[in-house]
Amino acid sequence: MTMDFQTRQDEARQNTTRLVVLFAAGIIAIIAVVSALITALLWYGSGEFQPLAALAVAAPVTTIGIVGTSLVKSSQIRSGGGSYVAASMGGRPVDFNTLDPAEKQLANVVEEIAIASGMPVPALYVLDNEPGINAFAAGWSADNAAIGVTRGALEHFTRRELQGVIAHEFSHIANGDTRVKTRIIGWVFGIAVITVLGRILLQNLWWAPRRRDNRDNSIMIILAAAIGLIVIGSLGTLFARMVQAAVSRQREYLADASAVQYTRDPSSIGEALMKIAAHSEQGSIRSAHATENSHLFFANAFGSALATHPPVEDRIRRLLPDWDGTLPELVETQPPPPQGGPRGRNGQGGRPGGRGGAGGRPGPVMIPGMPGIGIPGMGGMASASGLAGADPAGRGPGGRPSDAAVAAAVASASERPAQPHFGGPTDAHIEHARGLLARIPEATQAFLHTRQGAVAAVVGVAVSPDAAERPRQLELAARSLGLEPGYVEGAGRVISDLHRSLQLPAIDIALHSIRELPWEHKTHLIDLIRALEDDTHHQDLFRWMLRRVVVRHIEDQHEDGSRREDARLGSLEGDARTLYGVIAHFNSSGADQAQAAFDAALTTAGLPAAPIAPIQELTFDRLDSSLGRLGEMVRGDRQRFVSGATAAVLHDGRTTVEEAELIRVVADAVRQPVPPLIST
Repeated sequence: MTMDFQTRQDEARQNTTRLVVLFAAGIIAIIAVVSALITALLWYGSGEFQPLAALAVAAPVTTIGIVGTSLVKSSQIRSGGGSYVAASMGGRPVDFNTLDPAEKQLANVVEEIAIASGMPVPALYVLDNEPGINAFAAGWSADNAAIGVTRGALEHFTRRELQGVIAHEFSHIANGDTRVKTRIIGWVFGIAVITVLGRILLQNLWWAPRRRDNRDNSIMIILAAAIGLIVIGSLGTLFARMVQAAVSRQREYLADASAVQYTRDPSSIGEALMKIAAHSEQGSIRSAHATENSHLFFANAFGSALATHPPVEDRIRRLLPDWDGTLPELVETQPPPPQGGPRGRNGQGGRPGGRGGAGGRPGPVMIPGMPGIGIPGMGGMASASGLAGADPAGRGPGGRPSDAAVAAAVASASERPAQPHFGGPTDAHIEHARGLLARIPEATQAFLHTRQGAVAAVVGVAVSPDAAERPRQLELAARSLGLEPGYVEGAGRVISDLHRSLQLPAIDIALHSIRELPWEHKTHLIDLIRALEDDTHHQDLFRWMLRRVVVRHIEDQHEDGSRREDARLGSLEGDARTLYGVIAHFNSSGADQAQAAFDAALTTAGLPAAPIAPIQELTFDRLDSSLGRLGEMVRGDRQRFVSGATAAVLHDGRTTVEEAELIRVVADAVRQPVPPLIST
């Protein structure tokens, strides 16, 4: 038997929508009941029946109380992102240069799936004091998400099972589950406040001085109000938690189905669930915060009548319909020792001293001078530059291509076209990502896994290659970072000397390290990158893409849910034409095919035909402005927009490395995860 994963996903989304609507209706009903209670008490106390006047006061006060406290709670959860949630449960951040074989294997899996899915590498935590087998994902957006894994999961999951579980958690992030669950936590808290208010009134009544005037009915009013609020709040909280648990169960079905799309291996996640099912207590979490965060975990964190997850056996049968009910023995597993050559399938192999092995920390990239980073603030320098004359291969006018760029161009010239895959990465994408990481030298990865190395490398590669501008920009960057110009230049070569197809994956590695910087350092880094861009008179498309990716991800690491995402593609037609025009002008088949590529993009996106704008009108400032507005596009239109951009690339029947990079940046700008463009 086979499993219809698309049907499962559609069912889970539809059921979640119904439950959220039911939840909203319940909140409205609770507001109405509380308002009616207050109205009745006012009538009882005054002796005058004025329901409309009473409701005019009671309804807004009740609404503001519930909504206000909900927003405050949600804000507290969002402020620290997924890292805040992970740390609150005793999580310890994983150093990706770790010598621990199990943690190194975990870091490998996380990086592979992140690059394969076109998503940022999340923060990674291990819950050392949790022997149970479990994992979770938390965070308001993909850029501030964190994945946590218990020590028990590291000890008992094989690499294949771990990959299935991590894919499950990635799908939670990609599907927006953490955003939905965060909002529901806030609403549950807002409803629970009604009960708290009732108890406060009851306590105040208990300690209030007794009055002998029997005609004074204020005590009876307060008593009735307290009891009424406690009853309404308790019933409302029970209802809210029931819906919260139901929503969580539906999202677990969706994540299971999505994880199988990621790995094309239902048995990996199915066998992980079997290990949990075989030992009912193995998924338990000891942390005091397990109750409030239980819906975030891979499996039930503790026993409860309001289970936040479907029965494990049910999840296994959905994944493996032929399962006979047999459960495995729980034995401790160990990561395989390092072997020569690139990492093989399912991690069976690694580079010497390399990833996933216990061969010791790799040697550092040797760059003179290792002072600490200061990153003082700096102002911007306004200038404008156009796309005319820009080199999509990463060279400024007058610059010569590096050997790596030449090799990339030769290697990519014969590539077959590849369609974008929006359902998450397939096993082929994960294999592709694993191969990319295997080609990045271990010393380079170790350098980029440090904060200083990541910052210096990103800034160094962002510096203009133009001979007239480069010395000035290196001096500017070095002064801003508190480093030597030679160090910044050498750090930049750590990325720029890689094969062109490896440079954006290397940036992904660096961005994970940069996210751990204090926010004030990140803002100074953004200012520096923008200052370098303003100071560049001979702009090239590659460095523009690099700067765009870095700034967007750093800014989104502190996204608080206030970003607008309500624009439709039809209202952004002009901005879409700007982006499609740039892609069409830089297509690999030459300028004479630009209009044909542009037409293919508009047709695929469902936009009306139009002439392509001349290259002279497509400035980088215009491109930035258009991407900024396109970033506000509703989720449902993003795939159509990215499909149009890809059509401009594919119209000539081939995809170069540079074109694939451009599609990656365009998709990244509108926050649409897209796996690498490969022929599958």
